[in-house]
Amino acid sequence: MFYLFKILSKFSIEKLYVFSDFIYYIVYYFFSYRKEIIEKNLKKVFPNKPQKIKKIRKNFYRHFINIIFETIKLLDFSEQNLKKRIHIINPEILTSLKKNKKPIIIISGHYANWEWLLAYICFFWKKNIYAIYKPLTNKFFDTLILKIRTKFGAKMLEKKYAGKFILKNSKKENIYFILADQVPENLNNVHKSSFLKLTTSFSTGVERLSLKINATVFYADMKKIKKGIYSIELHKISNNITENYIKKLEKTILKAPENWLWSHNRWKR
Repeated sequence: MFYLFKILSKFSIEKLYVFSDFIYYIVYYFFSYRKEIIEKNLKKVFPNKPQKIKKIRKNFYRHFINIIFETIKLLDFSEQNLKKRIHIINPEILTSLKKNKKPIIIISGHYANWEWLLAYICFFWKKNIYAIYKPLTNKFFDTLILKIRTKFGAKMLEKKYAGKFILKNSKKENIYFILADQVPENLNNVHKSSFLKLTTSFSTGVERLSLKINATVFYADMKKIKKGIYSIELHKISNNITENYIKKLEKTILKAPENWLWSHNRWKR
């Protein structure tokens, strides 16, 4: 089955978008992937706005299927391909970070195309970049996504081992890439805040680790300009890291809510 994805990745991205539109039609009108969770989340965030919810839900499905094909395309993409499709708003920060002598934590969310974001970070810095991840239940897709994520040099660090590894290597100039917008697993270390007008729990792991290893923390604000074209802007977070991250992520989402991962059961507890 891997060869099927490899063959798909050889198609031009324009042709993959044609496939994407076809799959979107099936998923949206017939299959309704995670429809109940998506509907529940949108109703919580946008109560009494049925037309807005319908529009966001429809555009979310289209975007979600697009990024699946964009992620498959990474199997074939080169650094030059990504450079043509991703624009850095503040490249001077990226350049200055190459001289950084401390650990760096780049924190973002499941927004726009987080797989392309990781790939870009990897080929730009070409340092020890560790992406924190939770293994997928399906072994085949877990292996596939690991292959895609490591193509540009990322080292995958399983979430349950991440804390000990980061502390053990606190003196090294490693870069850690963390998507911190999903439900925290450890409810003993959470910060509750208003997020999208709902009381929401977030893990304080990034904040606690950054203080222990004296890391420089940046929020990666990735936006979708149009299909297959993205921008990235890095924002340094110097204090109240968890709360400031929440506010920055919320601001990003509200500008184009269809590009966030609404299929995640974010408010299940």
